[in-house]
Amino acid sequence: MMRAALLLLASVLAFPLHAQLPVKSYGQGLVDQVVARNPGLLVIVFHVSPPNVPNYPIIASNIGRIGKAADDDDMRVITTEKTNLEIAHGGQRFEVELVLRDVAGTNLGALGLVFPYKSTDDKKALEKKAIGIRDWLAKRILDAASLVEHHPYEPLATTKTHAQKLVDEMLSRHSELIVLAMHVTPPRAKDNIILASNFGRIGKKGDDDDMKVINSGEPIVGVYGEGKRYGVELPLRDAANKTIGALSLGFRYNSGDDEKAFLARAEKVRDELQKRIPSVESLAELDP
Repeated sequence: MMRAALLLLASVLAFPLHAQLPVKSYGQGLVDQVVARNPGLLVIVFHVSPPNVPNYPIIASNIGRIGKAADDDDMRVITTEKTNLEIAHGGQRFEVELVLRDVAGTNLGALGLVFPYKSTDDKKALEKKAIGIRDWLAKRILDAASLVEHHPYEPLATTKTHAQKLVDEMLSRHSELIVLAMHVTPPRAKDNIILASNFGRIGKKGDDDDMKVINSGEPIVGVYGEGKRYGVELPLRDAANKTIGALSLGFRYNSGDDEKAFLARAEKVRDELQKRIPSVESLAELDP
């Protein structure tokens, strides 16, 4: 049985990575957002090794080449965590390659960015812009595996809800938050799903813990993300104090941190959100 399982795994990994990835992955969705937010950006590339994929291949980009393994320059950035800066293409491009990180600060691989360049341009300003893009991305990446998931997680789910806008606003207002997700049953739907989050998985059905929080009214807490993230899941309520789902929150964690303080922070965020939720219907409304 073990030999058969290993042979099956080997056969799956023998296929090119681009043949294994969904047509639209979460990582590719992030790439598309960065391109839209940064007119003039020429190139963006993610070099990441998801589970069971070695060599930090390109998993998302605006130039194709999906599955291309990292070269020596890419690996030097990943292993040393030192940014690589280079003027290229006959002096017309400025390349910045830096470590790509997740919400907890974990090194996931390399982020390659290329900007148009003239000799009079400020290289420090371009490097600062690259760091800003990397940090924006880090707030939206749970881990390496999430980058190669379908986006949205369920094909018919929408990512343009008012709930998503609220999640984005709360993350901007609370710098201590690294994870935020709403688990809600939309109007006329049967299943509780992730309606909005900062890590994708939109449309993913609620699991046993989500339903336990909703049905019991009691929080679930714990340490996740290889000991780097403290998670709190609370009942989510509307302005009339009706339970309408569950709210997942995450904070950076170090051994010995005050866990009661995390719960108090999570409750504060939840109560702030509650005042802005007149109903489930309002969360599910389209708000592009």
